[in-house]
Amino acid sequence: MDLLSSPRALRRWAVASLIANIVIVWTGSLVRLTKSGLGCSTWPRCTPDSYTPVAESGVHGLIEFGNRLLTFVLIAVAIGTFLSAVRHVRAGRLDRRAVRLTVYVGLGIIAQAVIGGISVRLQLNPWVVGLHLVASVLLIWWCVELVHLAFLIPPVVADGRRITLGRAIGLLGIAVIFLGVIVTGAGPNAGDGAAQRSGLPLEATAKVHAWAVWLLVALTVAGLVTAADLRLRRLYAGLLAVEVVQGVIGYVQYFNHLPLGIVFWHMVGTTLFVAALAHLQLALPRPGRVGDQEISGSSAAARKTTAR
Repeated sequence: MDLLSSPRALRRWAVASLIANIVIVWTGSLVRLTKSGLGCSTWPRCTPDSYTPVAESGVHGLIEFGNRLLTFVLIAVAIGTFLSAVRHVRAGRLDRRAVRLTVYVGLGIIAQAVIGGISVRLQLNPWVVGLHLVASVLLIWWCVELVHLAFLIPPVVADGRRITLGRAIGLLGIAVIFLGVIVTGAGPNAGDGAAQRSGLPLEATAKVHAWAVWLLVALTVAGLVTAADLRLRRLYAGLLAVEVVQGVIGYVQYFNHLPLGIVFWHMVGTTLFVAALAHLQLALPRPGRVGDQEISGSSAAARKTTAR
């Protein structure tokens, strides 16, 4: 079985990279919600004298160390994706940007480990922890683009006005994510009982975040209603569904004083929202792109070959 050279292998590596970078956000949120953020008291060691948890670390040490080990899984997947992308680029079946993206993802995973280590050494400073999530958003975005390249997903049909609306939704969506990070830093789930918070008023930051979400939902509905292309309508419908579910979960968690289970599902929704938002943005036509070609220098024959 070809693990690198076949188009199917490339698609599987790209999807695996996306899933892995989403799942580690979920496990990271479990570390925070179980107050295991300082289960390993330092970095890169777990304790000053050991790279692995000791008995005194308890279950929190095991949870934090387990999340650290997942980094090696992500690196292995990133290497496999890189090697497969290189082979496809050399064969002329893939845009060279795919290789650059795999390098970005690999370096981003390493940077994530370093940011996580800094957050532990700074006793889970909320701004550093927030940077951890921002980096994850960027990694997920890159992975979605890799999936687009691997599956040769063509751009949707849209005129200038609809493209402008779609880009506005993208910018507002990114702002919503950043506002959510700020709300998290102001909230009580710090990752450890002794960790500091940002000091910002939780109610005020949550309201600003909610207002931005309502505006985003309104723009997404406008995009759905005005879209002439069937694929574009489906992209908007998927994004809107995620936004509505996320909004419901957000209000439920807020008015029930942030129960851990609901907060976890809100984090799951955040990763799905990032993927859906990136999917929409990457499907919109780009300047200089003509027709439905998504890979430079590729012909219709190359598309058929890759689809086999």
